[in-house]
Amino acid sequence: LKRFAIVHHIHAISFRCSGQHCPHKSQKQHQSMALSMSATDSARRALCAAASVAARGAVRGAAPLAVAPSQRFFGSKNLCFSDRSTRILRNRTGEVVPTTDAFWEYVADEQSVNDAAKYQNNTENYIGTVKYPVGLIGPLKINGEHAKREYHVPMATHEGALLASYSRGAKAITMAGGCNVRIKDRSMLRAPVFFFDNIAHANDFYRFCNDPDMKAKLSAHIEKNVNHCKVTSLRIIQTDRKVHISIGIDSDAAAGQNKVTYAGDIVMQTMKEWYPKDIPESYIEGGFNAGKRVSVLHALLGKGHSVVIDTVIPKAVCEKILHTTPYRLQRFQKMHNRTNEFMGGISCTAHVANGLAAFYIANGQDPACTAESQAAVTHFDLWKDTPATRTEDGSLYASMTLNSVIVATVGGGVNLPAFKAARDITGVTNVNELAELCAAVALSGEVSFYAAMESGEFTSAHWNMTHK
Repeated sequence: LKRFAIVHHIHAISFRCSGQHCPHKSQKQHQSMALSMSATDSARRALCAAASVAARGAVRGAAPLAVAPSQRFFGSKNLCFSDRSTRILRNRTGEVVPTTDAFWEYVADEQSVNDAAKYQNNTENYIGTVKYPVGLIGPLKINGEHAKREYHVPMATHEGALLASYSRGAKAITMAGGCNVRIKDRSMLRAPVFFFDNIAHANDFYRFCNDPDMKAKLSAHIEKNVNHCKVTSLRIIQTDRKVHISIGIDSDAAAGQNKVTYAGDIVMQTMKEWYPKDIPESYIEGGFNAGKRVSVLHALLGKGHSVVIDTVIPKAVCEKILHTTPYRLQRFQKMHNRTNEFMGGISCTAHVANGLAAFYIANGQDPACTAESQAAVTHFDLWKDTPATRTEDGSLYASMTLNSVIVATVGGGVNLPAFKAARDITGVTNVNELAELCAAVALSGEVSFYAAMESGEFTSAHWNMTHK
């Protein structure tokens, strides 16, 4: 099992780095990713030697593992644990796992099993696919810098009434002339942490790293060694005897979650070479990045695409489509936000996680990033069309700040067959366009949700649409 773990890790890295988007620029960087980031040099050499011996043993026909021959490693021809010819499902150790007829029809169906090779870099112990219901909203008109037309958007959910609501919000925005979107910043984060014996030693390291010349030198070193990577920020933070180096990068069309990890590894190795004193311990992440969980960091500083969006919806459109008035709608939204703040909420929105998750799943994004992306703020106000407009006759001003939209058009699972087919409906051609579209979808849901709550239609809509 130890041999399997080592070779398995080597295979996983080699597959991940075999494509045209490999972020490493040297074989040495490939090897370093397979090693413990806090191990000593001698331990690293020992692990490399052990891995090499294990790999050679596997090639020369060492004792087989207790799994079916076709299911030992990622490199085997059969990459699926589901055998449709015998209708037998096995786990990694070769044990038979009980199934039903429905499993072979809906999970390990013929196409899913035949397409196993397409998933080899994304899903370990592959057995098939799950069909998630996908609906369509739109047209949704966007007046952005990258998204500049009307869109139809696929969204994946099994929550009744959700897409009807998002569709209604999109209709109201489009009838109002569309929404304006701007991208403020792009920066994926990773924060390696360095441990010292006491605060004085940690502070010495903090001052060394925080020197402007050192930060410039380190940024250039990262960009030189990681493809498709532009350093956008280096924040040095000391907390007691720990020092975090928060690295922000722009990774072009990729989300950058892997690339910034490679950048973090380079920073760790480089600091051990450049810093003249001893660094007792270091780890690739000390928690400052707050990955896959909601945090004030994501609401204020941002992660991924930082996006702002607004629209002005006339009173006539509010009354016809949203069944309320701008005055009543903005009053209710402000009350809702104040209560959310009183309860200590980080995300001051109605239900933005609903739309983000549905958008991410259908379009091949990482749904776990919903945790970070939902750290957003929605704001409604009354818009006076002219100075003479009375309060009750104004239009609705609706806006959002989404500082952590995490999307990509390359890498990860974005181009797996079903995800790409669904995303092709949008006609999106670049990652900035996708981020602006995501923000517009989020605003559509906010407008409709608050309107349903204020008008008293929320409960009846859910009942009627889920009891047909």
